[in-house]
Amino acid sequence: MTGQIPSVSWFWDWVPAADSDATGWPESVAALVDGWTGATVGAAMAGDLLAHAAGLAPNRRLMWGAGFLGEWVRWLPLVAIVEFRQPMPGDSAYLMGAVGAEGFEDDVREPDVEYLSTAHGDAIRVLALTRSGDGSVHGRVDAALRLERPAGDLDVLLTTRADDLGRLAVIGDGMDALLTMIADQSPELRLITAGTDVP
Repeated sequence: MTGQIPSVSWFWDWVPAADSDATGWPESVAALVDGWTGATVGAAMAGDLLAHAAGLAPNRRLMWGAGFLGEWVRWLPLVAIVEFRQPMPGDSAYLMGAVGAEGFEDDVREPDVEYLSTAHGDAIRVLALTRSGDGSVHGRVDAALRLERPAGDLDVLLTTRADDLGRLAVIGDGMDALLTMIADQSPELRLITAGTDVP
């Protein structure tokens, strides 16, 4: 009998912004991660995430996540930067360039481009191999979503990097899950974009 292939699933959550109340957040992350891994590593990871988030511009937020193979946590931590922008009126084409849909200068091969429809707008996700300044090669995943909201449209750009091929092979689906999650949360999001509070 052929064994069933384990399913891949994703967990994503926001890291508190530098100016927000993070009371209790490190402890909740530590409990989750230690429960998944069976090791006492969650507190240190939560501290690193808060430090990373504190260095971001006001219109950027940090997401952290994990990828599961069946019930086993396989990819941890996943980290993505989410940037919020006021859209250019009537023109979403610039987002193609922002995510490198036709490639960036340091890409070593033509990128793979996928499109995604969400409940609150369409998205594009680009995956490519790219070269670092030291000559090493890693994977980049850049995505963009124009959120359609009653309060006004909002452009969302996401970026993450993958240093190993195993993670790169699946992270595209993980980013799709993150795009869908942000779109589903869009009516409740209150975020800073280009220095302007967006309700």
